[in-house]
Amino acid sequence: MRRRDFLATSAAAAAGSSLIGCRAPETAAAPPDGIGQWGPAGSSNVPGLLGPAHGTVWGARGVTAAADYYASLAGTTIMMRGGNAIDAIVAAAATLNVSEPYMSGIGGFGGFMLIYLAEENRVVGLDALGRAPAASSPDNMTLGDFDMGYKAPIVPGAFKGWAAALERYGTMSLGDVFEPAIQLAEDGFVISKFDQIHTAGSADKLGNFPSSTRILFPNGRPPRMGEIIKQPELAASMRRLAREGADDFYKGEIADRIVAFLAENGGHMTKADLERYEVEWREPLTTTFQGHDLYAMPPGSCGMSMFQALNIMDGFDLANMDLYGSEFAHLWLEAYKLALIDDDMYNTGKEDVEIPVDRIISRAYADEQRERIDPTRVASFSGAPLPFYGTTSLSSADRWGNAVAFTQSLVAVYGSGVIAGDTGIFLNNGHMFGFVLEEGHVNHLEGGQKAKGVMTPCVVMKDGNLVAAVGAAGGYTIPQTVGQVITKLTVGGMDMQLAIASPRMCVNRGGGLTPIPEDSVSYLEAGFPPEVYGELADRGHYLVEPGNPGGVQGVYRDAETGALAGGSDPRRDGHAIAW
Repeated sequence: MRRRDFLATSAAAAAGSSLIGCRAPETAAAPPDGIGQWGPAGSSNVPGLLGPAHGTVWGARGVTAAADYYASLAGTTIMMRGGNAIDAIVAAAATLNVSEPYMSGIGGFGGFMLIYLAEENRVVGLDALGRAPAASSPDNMTLGDFDMGYKAPIVPGAFKGWAAALERYGTMSLGDVFEPAIQLAEDGFVISKFDQIHTAGSADKLGNFPSSTRILFPNGRPPRMGEIIKQPELAASMRRLAREGADDFYKGEIADRIVAFLAENGGHMTKADLERYEVEWREPLTTTFQGHDLYAMPPGSCGMSMFQALNIMDGFDLANMDLYGSEFAHLWLEAYKLALIDDDMYNTGKEDVEIPVDRIISRAYADEQRERIDPTRVASFSGAPLPFYGTTSLSSADRWGNAVAFTQSLVAVYGSGVIAGDTGIFLNNGHMFGFVLEEGHVNHLEGGQKAKGVMTPCVVMKDGNLVAAVGAAGGYTIPQTVGQVITKLTVGGMDMQLAIASPRMCVNRGGGLTPIPEDSVSYLEAGFPPEVYGELADRGHYLVEPGNPGGVQGVYRDAETGALAGGSDPRRDGHAIAW
């Protein structure tokens, strides 16, 4: 493979530099009118490399990679106490509810979890995505209701998913794994720069809901970096749930408190909606890429779409292609546009819809799609930078060879914006990504139906051995960023941290909508060779200021030694922790 001295220009090597905040080089395509810089470090749309600089971490007994280092510490601490990767992932997920409350939590939209079980040498999938309340209808909801407020939440799936994974494959109780999160909620977590940016950026939204600002704005304003936020009401709710179990959230006292609060404020989720909710264990989809076996969740997630794009790319001569050259970038963006067109047409969480999954992820269909790509030109499209979405991903691996990739979400930053009364629990705005109001669309809003999600956790195997478990946050950038990390691991030979931290490219679209070419945009993060910007512009790509870059977390296992590695995205606050 032709390789440039990539370390000299990579985001990983540039930690602490002004790389993310610099202008495109003079030879690059000029930014669109009104955009002065390629990725300003202070922009809420482009958080830049705000997390602590770090490299791949290695250990022999356990590793956790999460988007917040409190959560990574919680997961690995649980493994130090004898827990396995499943115990660790639930501990980390619960801790993220406290220290990254704007991205996920007990009241979240839900998520998808892939678990590699070493003793059985198989991968299992858990679908914990929520459902629309029975009363949700295009007749009583607007796009504004989708975005925030008391009608925005769908039935939260995340907590029931945590409990189900722990019950089936964990070794510890909810009380055991909730301990780090409860202690952190009581003692308080320290606001980071990343926290400050996203909380300040949501100040107007949160300001509509006194139950939220009472907790998050203890000084009457968004907190600054270095201040401490305590969440005693959340700690009390978590203590009760640890003691009573998931049924209390869906059928018991906390359920009653949530639905009563929503009803008082015009919401329409009911106790019956919560009582009917169940998670589902599902058989993962599989494909091969560069001699590796990949596992992802079925439709409802974007696993099908990521597999289609990777199958298209697998037919090109990747081994002799520069992964940071314009040829690769062009082909990659075009392959994902084709895959995401099908995603918009077919992908749904609804159970009563026929989806041609086998055809979409087949090699024959990939061959057909590959023929549609013009190596020199793209279709015309335009748009604007994209916002960061409220999702988080986390991965873990243990000394026994088990591994987990889990992605969970509130959907938008701070979800609906609503803390449910005195529970301390933020509620999601799952209608926003899960459904549309467009008549005839496969995800047209119907009460009681399961939402569509874009989360795409993936397990990578080779010759029957675990290689990696990886996932990402970032709306419709998720299948793209996970696919890029897998490509960098398998084709580029990068270690996990460099595969994650190195510059990415995305095709995207505003409003949480599928990035179809008619109104999508493309962007490359700073760090690509200067000539690539101009060469892509010559091919017809409309490049805008880098928007939502996603946030990837992954773990890796050395096949020969069994040593474990973790990588965490420096675009967020995470840091993998191994022992």
